[in-house]
Amino acid sequence: MRTAHVDEAAARLPDGRRLYVVAAVLSSSEEHAAITTTLTALQASEKLPLHFRKESQDRRVMIAQAIAEAPVLGAIMATTATTDSGQEKARARLLCELLPRLQHVERVDHVVLESRAGGDRFDRRTADRLRKTHRLTAQLRVDHAGKDLALLWLADFVASSYVAATRHGELKPWEIINAAHPIEVTELDPR
Repeated sequence: MRTAHVDEAAARLPDGRRLYVVAAVLSSSEEHAAITTTLTALQASEKLPLHFRKESQDRRVMIAQAIAEAPVLGAIMATTATTDSGQEKARARLLCELLPRLQHVERVDHVVLESRAGGDRFDRRTADRLRKTHRLTAQLRVDHAGKDLALLWLADFVASSYVAATRHGELKPWEIINAAHPIEVTELDPR
């Protein structure tokens, strides 16, 4: 079964708006145990999940190298510029772009989004709207999971390394991951 694990990242733009990024990392369920073992071995502490922003620059490079060697199938990202108050609307718009692509082009059977507690209902509403308009079918399972799911750490690193490279000049993690796995980036015009 093909799965996509999805997380987000953001950064302030010079004009005061925010760059908002949603990344979906594709993998085969047969490889999940191996990927999880690789990632959990990199944890600084058993209780702390890997998170790009919380790692030192040296550890970011080390983790990016491990991701580069992991048996993932690639990644798809969608980005847009938004305001602080428009972030939820931007996320819905990016998911409307991403979810149909994952199901119909990438042949993903299951999408796992990082849980945002109260924000999960907005994601469910977006998926329901896509089903009602026949852009998604009932066969695509969309779930939420907590930060402790190691496979979500992949999406965090892909999204955050892109933001770090494009907004903060920290190129190395993004270059390592992008050289190893096909990553498609779609920039949506802000509305």
